[in-house]
Amino acid sequence: MKCFFALLFIASSFFSISQHTVVLKTGEKLEGVVMTINNDILSFYSNQMLQAIELVDVVSIFFNEHIAYDGKFDPTEEVKKIESGKYMIQYQMKDRTMVKAPPISNATENKGRVVVDVTIDKYGIVHRAKAGATGSTTSNNYLYIKAEFASKGARFNEHKTGPVESKGTIIIDY
Repeated sequence: MKCFFALLFIASSFFSISQHTVVLKTGEKLEGVVMTINNDILSFYSNQMLQAIELVDVVSIFFNEHIAYDGKFDPTEEVKKIESGKYMIQYQMKDRTMVKAPPISNATENKGRVVVDVTIDKYGIVHRAKAGATGSTTSNNYLYIKAEFASKGARFNEHKTGPVESKGTIIIDY
């Protein structure tokens, strides 16, 4: 008998954690755990009760995932490095690794460091690049344009459960 109550206590503490949100046609949102879906009936454990809900009454089921990182730029993130030809590229991007270095070229004698603010998606594609961020040692427009163009050619690893957008920097020393 004691074993039964111990198992019941453990099970109830497990099921009190909300893992799913079910939205009904009425607009009501239920927090709980989806147990099964059989014969167009959703078995849903919520508020320490097992409910049977017809699927025709359900609009959506959300799987509540915790994403620890929201994608904002973290200046304390480790500076990582990758080679691109004769250039050493530095970058800061939390929870991501650059898998394809940007193509770097400079057809002038202009020199300087260009820091590019970049925004990538969860698939690792750079969608926005803006040169001239804090840490740049030049204001040369040619180098800014080259750095922005190059940064858009970089690729990062996929992070399908990560934030929709992640912000970071790419640092190019010309």
